[in-house]
Amino acid sequence: MSGRARRLAFSVVASVVILAGVARPGPVLALQAASAPFSWNPGKSLATAGGRLLSAWASDCPPPSGACATDRSPKMGVFVQRSPSGAVPAAWGKPKRVSPGDVQAERPSIAADGNLAVVGWVSQTSYLHYSPIARRSFWIRISTDHGATWRARRRLSAFDGRVDYPRLAVDGHEIFAVWTNANTGAIRFATTKDLGATWSKRTVATTSSVSDGSREGFAGLPDIGVSGTNVAVVWFADERGAQQVALSSAGGTDLTSSTPPTTLVGSSPNDGQRYAAATGSAIAGDPRVAVAFTTQSKVLVRVWDGVTLGPELAVASFPATAGGVLYAAGYGPAVLPTGSDGLSVAFAACRRRSVADPCDPTDPRARIDVLSRESPNGGATWGPFRRLTDASKAPYRINDEPSIALTTGTRRIAFDSYETSFVAYLVRMGSLR
Repeated sequence: MSGRARRLAFSVVASVVILAGVARPGPVLALQAASAPFSWNPGKSLATAGGRLLSAWASDCPPPSGACATDRSPKMGVFVQRSPSGAVPAAWGKPKRVSPGDVQAERPSIAADGNLAVVGWVSQTSYLHYSPIARRSFWIRISTDHGATWRARRRLSAFDGRVDYPRLAVDGHEIFAVWTNANTGAIRFATTKDLGATWSKRTVATTSSVSDGSREGFAGLPDIGVSGTNVAVVWFADERGAQQVALSSAGGTDLTSSTPPTTLVGSSPNDGQRYAAATGSAIAGDPRVAVAFTTQSKVLVRVWDGVTLGPELAVASFPATAGGVLYAAGYGPAVLPTGSDGLSVAFAACRRRSVADPCDPTDPRARIDVLSRESPNGGATWGPFRRLTDASKAPYRINDEPSIALTTGTRRIAFDSYETSFVAYLVRMGSLR
């Protein structure tokens, strides 16, 4: 997630474990663009609503002209594209700008359930002269017709405050949001049951993490997953990379700053990339909320069903060989409960290279792919890995920050693709059956 701040800076200056069942990339249908050129997202940016697939992304050379942003015009903005959910490949319509044309906006997130969708972004004061200590505000817009039209924007954070990366969730007619107050370290939690007319807001935890750099302020990189009345909020708690989760079976109404969290891992790499993810089930009536997180050597999932937070389920262990490629580590997972007891996971996988950190997307020698894996039985067994990308081939050497959505049996996995000079970058998507 913090890679986006680095991207802006660049663009302005212009023992081996063999993974069972993996021999070569599995079938990935119709790898295609899921954004305009010169675009990106920070994960959690793909959703389904009312028979539509929605992709949210930011661009600093925004459509329709493609002219690159300045501090005057055009401005960096957040867009949403739609496709009929059954179309493979996706048949994207024209992108709609959801952030105001006179505002610099990025850090998008989107969520949906039924016909209700919500998209969010963070505004900032400048593009060419971005200051990490300047104000950054969190805004949303709501759609009740699966993204065809969007209501007036609403600000959820203080106008003169700072936020890191917000995340959204929707269940039924209720909207949920989480973010970090970058000035205080408070993990903020907000809900509305009346389409944003009124909000309940409170602090559910605090963090001392500054994974985006001390001048950016505190960055807990929280996420939220909701299924029915079951809620899970995850975040980085401190600089050592402790990752924690707060759980509720009462729709989050019992979550406060005094609620004892569960520690997922006591320490882990805390570089702004290895963030945790939480997502509610895509299937109506399924109570599960899945939490995915990474350690130095594993990608793990745990499942909350409203009563029990299940055991750690190892999706991948590193170092590992997949499809003839040796991977040293992974980061930035996306997870989605599917089917009656299924799980779908995607993450960035870092090829072993002679570099200090093979997961550093700013290193021009790094090569990072997106891998996915599915379990039909709650993580008891896992199918083969599928590699969606080939980082050995130019121009897209870095592929990360995946999002997952389910449309009529087809898994959609969108992700950022770029190379470290940021001459070319966009969101791509694979469709898996």
